[in-house]
Amino acid sequence: MAGPSETENRGSIGERVRVARKAAGLSQADLAERIGVSQPAIATWESGVHDPRRVVMAKLADALSISHEWLTAGARSPSEADSQAAAAYLRRPVRHVPVISFDSAAVFAADPNADPHQMAEDYISVTASAALLFALFLDDAAVEQAFPKGSLVVIDYGDRWPADGNYCLAAVGGKPIVRRIRRNPSRLEASSKQDEFASIDIDKGTEIIGCVRASIRFH
Repeated sequence: MAGPSETENRGSIGERVRVARKAAGLSQADLAERIGVSQPAIATWESGVHDPRRVVMAKLADALSISHEWLTAGARSPSEADSQAAAAYLRRPVRHVPVISFDSAAVFAADPNADPHQMAEDYISVTASAALLFALFLDDAAVEQAFPKGSLVVIDYGDRWPADGNYCLAAVGGKPIVRRIRRNPSRLEASSKQDEFASIDIDKGTEIIGCVRASIRFH
């Protein structure tokens, strides 16, 4: 199931409830009856006064035929936003991310809808708001300063437009590599103590597969 504002990207939980309800052709009273609450409760959520309780979130997702992850990824209402610095991190869902080989990652350059679970050699659990993730081990001297040998990097293949200075997984001539992206002009840069790795211009032969979201170093 997919949320209607995965394309509209509305911010708060209440806004997402309202957009999904209207997309489903339901009134506030209709939705209230479906999940066993009062109509004023729906109005309170949609106006951002309060957020639905966690158990009600699941009922809302089912009733509106949207994904639970999309609904809960909305911003909390001001009255319920946690003041602790770790709150946003703790609210992120735990993802079981497939670990795939570098060779398998090349498939995503041609087919962004490929399923990494079918290529999984192992899994690792991470907390992340992004849902389209896979991980791979990196052993590349060209980025050794950022990712020492044996680092596991987590790739968000749902985001193919990394910001300037961020690391990404790209396919150059069909071969996947991890590099730092630079804009104006668009190029891929190494991060190494060695001088032998030249920048790579982003042209028609280069395909961005996804953004690096995290890296884990094993000892």
